[in-house]
Amino acid sequence: MINSAAIRVGNGTPVFNVKIDVNNLKISIKDVCSRMSNGTQSLDAHFYEIINEIFAHLSEKCRIRAGYVICPADFNLTSNRKSKVGNIHFNMGKIVTSQLKNAVQMAVFACTIGPDMENWSRHSMEQDNPAESYLIDRTASVLTEKAVDYLHEYIGGEMAKQNLLITNRYSPGYCDWPVSDQHLLFSLFPHNFCGIRLNASALMHPIKSVSGVIGIGPDVEFKEYMCNRCRIKECTYRRKHVKNTNTIIRGIAL
Repeated sequence: MINSAAIRVGNGTPVFNVKIDVNNLKISIKDVCSRMSNGTQSLDAHFYEIINEIFAHLSEKCRIRAGYVICPADFNLTSNRKSKVGNIHFNMGKIVTSQLKNAVQMAVFACTIGPDMENWSRHSMEQDNPAESYLIDRTASVLTEKAVDYLHEYIGGEMAKQNLLITNRYSPGYCDWPVSDQHLLFSLFPHNFCGIRLNASALMHPIKSVSGVIGIGPDVEFKEYMCNRCRIKECTYRRKHVKNTNTIIRGIAL
């Protein structure tokens, strides 16, 4: 199930809280294994059993909270490649600004699967079960990514109802956008939005959380990520565009 409800904060900015059911994310063993290696990797059937056991508990361990605000956007600023979203000036950098420059509005989003998966992983490690701990963590990362994909598609569908298009999503810390801008981004949200908080270093808690922006407008485009121009080699979006060979569990290609 997925639905949303809009409220307005004190400055009149519309805020949309989106409910996403973990069962709609359709996670598979292949999804988890693909996060473990970029090449062919043989796994013992025991790991297959562990992953299936993890999947059996996702409904109780994964508490997705997601939402977004809609803000006006202004990319007509030329100094220091700064961009204005709402009443905030961001230092998005050349790559992100070039992809968002035609946007007239911005969906500023946040999404988390909550703290239970990371707590479960930590507990497994404390119980001297590193394999289970690792697989829980990998599963949590995949769930987070899938939840944000779902939110992204949902926003695109809502904008299409208004004959508007959307762009790719971008987050502070990627594509030369300083992670410190997380503090600016979160200033556009209501307090405790989606139950996510930032520490002094702009790290989100719960850890399995994502925030960022999506451009909106009649002339924007959804494009391939410009990974060849980015210095971050382990980025989620780069992995999506690298052709991986099959991961194998006891000789069976997934």
